Amino acid sequence: MHGKITRYTATTGSGVIMNASKKIFELKKDGWHDGRNRPAVGMYVEFRTNDGGIQVTDARASKYQSFPPDALIREIDFWKSNTDEELQNKESELRAKEVQKIFAQTNYLKLTEIEINRSVQDCIKEFFGTELRSVEFLKELDLSTLTPLINFSISKRFLNKALDHLIFSDRKLNIDMFAEYHSRLGTLEYSHNFFTKNELNPERIFEEAFLEYQFNYKGAVRAANGIKERIMQLQNKIRTTAHDLKILYKRLEAKKGDENEIKEKIARMRANSDKAHEETKTLTKAHENLEGLCKSFAEKNLKIFEAVFRKTINMLREKTEEALNVTATQLDNQIWELGMKSVSIRNVFFKHDINEPYCMMTFLGQTIKKLDKGKITAANEQAMYKYYTSHQKNYVKKFLILTNQPKVEVNVKIDIMSQSKNHNVVIAKKDSQFFVAVNKEKFEGIYIDTTGLDKTALQRILADTKESKYNKEANISLITKEQIASMKE
Repeated sequence: MHGKITRYTATTGSGVIMNASKKIFELKKDGWHDGRNRPAVGMYVEFRTNDGGIQVTDARASKYQSFPPDALIREIDFWKSNTDEELQNKESELRAKEVQKIFAQTNYLKLTEIEINRSVQDCIKEFFGTELRSVEFLKELDLSTLTPLINFSISKRFLNKALDHLIFSDRKLNIDMFAEYHSRLGTLEYSHNFFTKNELNPERIFEEAFLEYQFNYKGAVRAANGIKERIMQLQNKIRTTAHDLKILYKRLEAKKGDENEIKEKIARMRANSDKAHEETKTLTKAHENLEGLCKSFAEKNLKIFEAVFRKTINMLREKTEEALNVTATQLDNQIWELGMKSVSIRNVFFKHDINEPYCMMTFLGQTIKKLDKGKITAANEQAMYKYYTSHQKNYVKKFLILTNQPKVEVNVKIDIMSQSKNHNVVIAKKDSQFFVAVNKEKFEGIYIDTTGLDKTALQRILADTKESKYNKEANISLITKEQIASMKE
């Protein structure tokens, strides 16, 4: 039957479907059998239930998700039907009625042009409706605010790992909090795989997505077929009449029967035959005209359709890949924001000498650091390594912290990494480590815990920093006892 999802929880994979009678049915994830769409509140569905009539055993998204004013199928039709097949049959019947209406109003003997009922662009938009709707959100975004975008194809498993670890570590969080981006990724990934793995045939799709909605064309085809049948009937009549005339002429020569009666019959038959000949000529000309118009219409629009179709496919491939990267970035940003605020992550994750923000890139980096750089041969490992090192080089900003107090280390680095997920820190617990660090690479900022330093030692550190190779102009912040006292334990 048909219904609508009124509640769904990704955490438990369960929800509720309501039918036209407002009766509710229990949906569980093992009853969802749609690889293209994930369950979502507001989605129209086609479903079946068990013998008890409460538990959904098979559910999938309906092909009818919107009902624009000019659509043949209305929402009330959806609720009055049980299956999409019923709606498709009804839609076919309604199209046939439209064709019949046009057929009855058109003089096909004088037709000079077949007009389009629905443009190529509109037909292709409807055919790729799901895919186009899935990337519409890109129009509303300022992508510059999300730079750099994540490469989803490389980072997928690390993104999932970061999300799973966050939810596992912090019981205050659940998967539903990430449902918007998580669900969108599922839809986009299906589309991406569909475009990547399938070679779509424009000619086949042209028939079902374009010609089926050209009522003027369908009327002309029907008229051409009707005229062809009429021509065949007339030709049969002419042949039969010619045969009958031969018999009558033989009877006339043999003087069998009433001569005047036979002559009158011959005259009538010849007149009918001549009339049939004239009608055949007229209809043949009309049939040739209609066939030419239909052929020209189909060929002309097929070329346009193929061009727009391939352009749309290429655009959708690019937009879908971009949308995957954008959505992955949005999800990663959400993971980072919640992860950096999480007490559980603070107390466990960041107390294990992890000096990168809680985000996908940190989990990717942990895997990269385990690889033997001299033995990376697999294509996926090479891609991961290049991606990670390029990101570190182009986007990551480093900050140096000098302290031997765990409380200071954790508080300051969390504060720094909460400002941007591209902020990494380097911890120096001793003066010697600090001097090595400032002479090794450039830091965006340097934080110095002054509590363990006398005035002379602090002045020496500041002087050496100003004389260092990379950090002469570094922004230095001194951490005081008062600041440390206000820090969380």
